[in-house]
Amino acid sequence: MALSVLGQLPVASEEAPEVVLAGFEVAPAAPGPETLCRLVATVENNGDRAVYSFGFDVELNGRALPVYEQQLFLQVIEPGESEEVALYNFWTSEQGRPAPADGKLEVVVRLRAARWVDVTEIEEDGETVEVWTPVGDVAGLPQAASRTLQLK
Repeated sequence: MALSVLGQLPVASEEAPEVVLAGFEVAPAAPGPETLCRLVATVENNGDRAVYSFGFDVELNGRALPVYEQQLFLQVIEPGESEEVALYNFWTSEQGRPAPADGKLEVVVRLRAARWVDVTEIEEDGETVEVWTPVGDVAGLPQAASRTLQLK
């Protein structure tokens, strides 16, 4: 069950973006304070080649989670495919970020970067090895999705 609405930023051209942040899931859907939540983003590749090297940003009530600043997710998504990318789990509250007084936790997931990649297989020492060759940045990013969780 997707828990977000795509809040896509304007794109320079009127064409639909080739790579789309389709949304994200948080589990549990109605967490309590000090609950560890699982976070998974769904990315669609509508392009004509594989895509990988996803850079995400995640904010909780307007506060960026620093773990994403230098992190890239090196999962390949083939053309025409939609896949889940497992992001880092997060706590609904922790030291320095208390549970919100109104019980509402706004989660924003932003896909800020991705790269096209050519994936080839070669035989090396009797084994098949995949070779990933980056071939350029994906246009139409960043894109964001958001969801407000009601803490119980």
